[in-house]
Amino acid sequence: MAAKREVQVFSISFLDLLSGALGAVIILFIAVPKAKGPQEAAQKAQVIDIKAEISQNVPGNSSEELNQEINMLSAKVKQLEIENETLLEKLANMDAPPVANFSPTEGKPVDIGFKFKGKKIVFLIDVSGSMHMEDRIGQVKAGLKMLITAMDPEFMIDVIYFPNGDYGNYQALWSQLRPMEQDNKYQIYDFLFDLVPYGATPTRKALEYALTTYPDASDIVLLSDGAPTLAGSARPESIADIIAMVASLNTQKIQINSIGVGSDFTANRNNAAHRFLTDIAKGNGGFFVGF
Repeated sequence: MAAKREVQVFSISFLDLLSGALGAVIILFIAVPKAKGPQEAAQKAQVIDIKAEISQNVPGNSSEELNQEINMLSAKVKQLEIENETLLEKLANMDAPPVANFSPTEGKPVDIGFKFKGKKIVFLIDVSGSMHMEDRIGQVKAGLKMLITAMDPEFMIDVIYFPNGDYGNYQALWSQLRPMEQDNKYQIYDFLFDLVPYGATPTRKALEYALTTYPDASDIVLLSDGAPTLAGSARPESIADIIAMVASLNTQKIQINSIGVGSDFTANRNNAAHRFLTDIAKGNGGFFVGF
C-alpha cells in the first residue's frame, strides 16, 4: 500500500510538471507570433529544452500509466504545433481588408436643392438695418455658407451686398464670376463674416449693377427682408418701375430668383416686400422662397 501511495504522489507531481511544460509549449507556438530567421530557431530551441526537461524527470520504467500520460500529452503538443502552423499559414494568406476608395467630389454635379438655370450665379444680399431683426443677417450668412460649401468648381460665383453703408449703394466681392475652388470659397466666407446691417434698401441700384456687370450670368439670387427704398433714404421706391427697369436690362434672359428673409414672408403675403420678391422672380423665370 505504501508503494502505491508513493506512485500516486509521484504521478501528481509529474503531471504538474507536464502541465507546466504543455503551457509553455502552447505559449511559444500560439501566443507568440511566428518568427523568422534566428528568432524562429531560438523558439524551436526553447521547445527542445522543455521536452528535454520532461525526459530528464521521467523515470525509465515508472509505470505504464505514466508512459501513456506522457504519450498523450506529447500527441497534444504535436497537434497544437500542427494547428498553429495551419493558423499562421491562413493568416499569411489572408487578403488585406479592402480600403474604401473615396473619390473627390470636385468636378461632379452637386444637388444643392435650388433649380438654378445654370452654374454662373450672382448673389445679392440685402444688409439694410432691418436685417438685424430675428438675426436675419445671421440666417443669410449661415445659409449661404452651406450652399457655397456644396458647390463644385464648375459653379462660377460672385457676391454683392447692398447698401455699402455710407460709401455707396452696393459692394461686390470681385466684380467678376470665379470658380468655387477652395481658396475662393474661403474669400466668400470672410466676405460674409464682415456683413453688418445698416442703412436703407437700394435694391434697384444693386439689380442694375448685377445685370450690367455680369451679362454671362445664368442666375441672380436676391436675398432681402423688405421692399425697395430710394438710395440713401427710407422712402419706398416704385415696385412697378423696378420691374420695368429689370425687364429692359435683362436682354440675356438671366433667371432672377428671390429669397424672402424673416417671419413676415410666412405670416403675411400681402405686404410690399412679398409682392416685390414674388413678382421679380415670376417675371424673370425664377423661384421665390420665403423663410
